[in-house]
Amino acid sequence: MKKADRLFETIINRADSPSIKWGRYQQHGIISFGTADMDFKSPACVRDALVKKAESGLYAYEYKTDEYYQAITDWFSDNHHWHIERAWLTNCPGMWAMLSLCLRAYTKPGDNILIHAPHFHPAISVIEGAERHVVTQALTFDGNRYRFDPNCFEETLVRENVRLFFLVNPHNPTGLLFTREELSLIADICDRHDVLVVSDEINSYITYDNAAFVPYGSVSTSSSLNSVTLTSPSKAFNLQGLTYAIGIIPNKELWQRLENVRVGMDFDFATNIFSLTAVTAAYQKGQEWLVHLNGYLQANLDFMDAFLKVNLPQITLIRPGGGYIAWLDFRALGLTSDELRQVILDKARIGLTWGETFGKEGEGFERLNFACPRDILHQGLEQLKSAFS
Repeated sequence: MKKADRLFETIINRADSPSIKWGRYQQHGIISFGTADMDFKSPACVRDALVKKAESGLYAYEYKTDEYYQAITDWFSDNHHWHIERAWLTNCPGMWAMLSLCLRAYTKPGDNILIHAPHFHPAISVIEGAERHVVTQALTFDGNRYRFDPNCFEETLVRENVRLFFLVNPHNPTGLLFTREELSLIADICDRHDVLVVSDEINSYITYDNAAFVPYGSVSTSSSLNSVTLTSPSKAFNLQGLTYAIGIIPNKELWQRLENVRVGMDFDFATNIFSLTAVTAAYQKGQEWLVHLNGYLQANLDFMDAFLKVNLPQITLIRPGGGYIAWLDFRALGLTSDELRQVILDKARIGLTWGETFGKEGEGFERLNFACPRDILHQGLEQLKSAFS
């Protein structure tokens, strides 16, 4: 075992904690592969920074420092060759709050908002909660992988008079990682039809099979000036409980419109100081840890892929391009959603995120979070194998 792998091999008992991922199963002895957080400790650089802040005993209002802004701009320059400016940045307590702000800043009640299907269910709640209409356009699926169809995409934009497209890249739950060429097509189409793009890139920090993530706003002048990028180090560094999101908005007018709404909701005055501390530390000092994490998750993905092909060939893994969730196709088993859930919970004794919650395109699929020690992943897969034997 590589020394770096030991960082992620320690099994942490979260069943007795108030963990959303594990707490729902603590009375049932079920292994949870559901909610998308990791069963790993955050990197030492983040933990040390948070302890230092806590020990200061001072938790009053703080502004964002030059160090904070420099950490973010350096990260995107070093990792993506995207030279963002401090003036483009904004923040909010969480990605869904940021999407909600965007809907209120750039659209009006009754407007049509497009999202790819299968779709991540909280996005639907946020869009409908803002009194906007959800329009879905299914990604093309050939039985092994999902693809973006620009012709169908443009037809849907025009037919439904879409005002805003919510791009999720890498896509949740399919793991589709959009190429630079695909993003360029999206930018051209949306620019042509005056559709704003809000790009959720929270899962972009981890990629597989030597694939490179391309930020939407970095693709072209059109993509830069007609978009809002939503990002956060929370998924990659396991900081979800600190609920922090960053907005990158190169277009000054769009930035100001969002700021007007943000101020109106009292998100402008101060930010959780522990969130600021963790974000700064992760971007400044977390790169080496993230490289090791990416390697460990790549090995987890390869292990799961090989296990399923040998032991459960009737279950197809859709290999993700990024993130740490696997989209599993159970349809060859011929079970209904209720029957499938019963076998997985009652016989396999594992918890997944049920495919039907991602819309009708998710029926017969399940989502599995593989950001856990490999021994836990192996145990869960063995239990799945026994359940379907």
